[in-house]
Amino acid sequence: MRTSNAVAPPAGAEAALKSEVTQVIDVRMRMAAASRFALPGLLLVFVVTFSIVLPETFATWDNARTILSTQSVLALVALAALMTLVIGEFDLSLGAQMGLAALLLPGLSAHGKVPLSLAVPLTIAATTAVGLMNGLLVARAKVNSFIATIGTSALIGAFVLAYSGGTVIFLGVPPEILKISSSAPWGVPAPILYVAVVSVFVWLLLQRTPFGRYMSAIGGSKDAARLAGINSDRVTVVTFVLAGTLTGIAGVVQAGQLGSGNPSVGPSYLLPAFAAAFLGATSFRVGQFNVWGTLTAVVTLATGVTGLNLLGLPSWVEPAFNGTALLLAVALTRYLRGRPL
Repeated sequence: MRTSNAVAPPAGAEAALKSEVTQVIDVRMRMAAASRFALPGLLLVFVVTFSIVLPETFATWDNARTILSTQSVLALVALAALMTLVIGEFDLSLGAQMGLAALLLPGLSAHGKVPLSLAVPLTIAATTAVGLMNGLLVARAKVNSFIATIGTSALIGAFVLAYSGGTVIFLGVPPEILKISSSAPWGVPAPILYVAVVSVFVWLLLQRTPFGRYMSAIGGSKDAARLAGINSDRVTVVTFVLAGTLTGIAGVVQAGQLGSGNPSVGPSYLLPAFAAAFLGATSFRVGQFNVWGTLTAVVTLATGVTGLNLLGLPSWVEPAFNGTALLLAVALTRYLRGRPL
């Protein structure tokens, strides 16, 4: 007859433990309910406050249009970050990928080497290929996504320097490249329309397709998803590929805004993109990375930074603002999810 040396806790202690756990869960649920609309509320506070303080410069339609249009690139990169976060992975090469695309398009189309109509798909194909490489490294080679994408980012940085020589590409760039981002069908700037179309596509993919449910299942538990019959490797590879495609589109929009190829524009988008994705997970679908929360976070961060800049605060305010938002958002998201990210 087998005996156990384990000593059962007293009934009173067990009840107290259950009560404590229940209280923690209740607090977390109340916080989740309260934070659902906190981010839109913060955006409203920013808009009202800066409109009162800066009525002639901030509270104008042109300023709102400029914020939405200029943040379109960040919104697209943030949606790419969102895709990989849903499956529980990080792609730290997204900023470099966007910079690569923003450089390749002017470089390919300069002096008529490649027609602009062909250079655009080639540019997007290049970052899609980078996404495929990242996906294979993570899913097939079982390399940690942190390490794999940091390595990819470094390689892209080296290629960008070699391709551009460290200088801005502007000679021979066709002026038609500006039409990509300067056109305004129905009075709406084209970058806003690009973001709208891509956002609806990502939302439909995540919320209305089996593939989106597979992504969420893998993000919840890879082992459980695998036992349920989901091909987690294939889903991971496709997700990284889609993220690469989105960053390619972001790079094309960026090139259309600049009209030239700047080798240094990409990496600065990485931190704000992740800040927006994590901050977005504290709103709407609390504790889950979601499209509408991410877009609201992009606009909220941009509104805050724009208002502070118009107040004449120094340039270090923007990275400090984004860094603080990222830290708070990660901590809140981790707590509301009830488990490590």
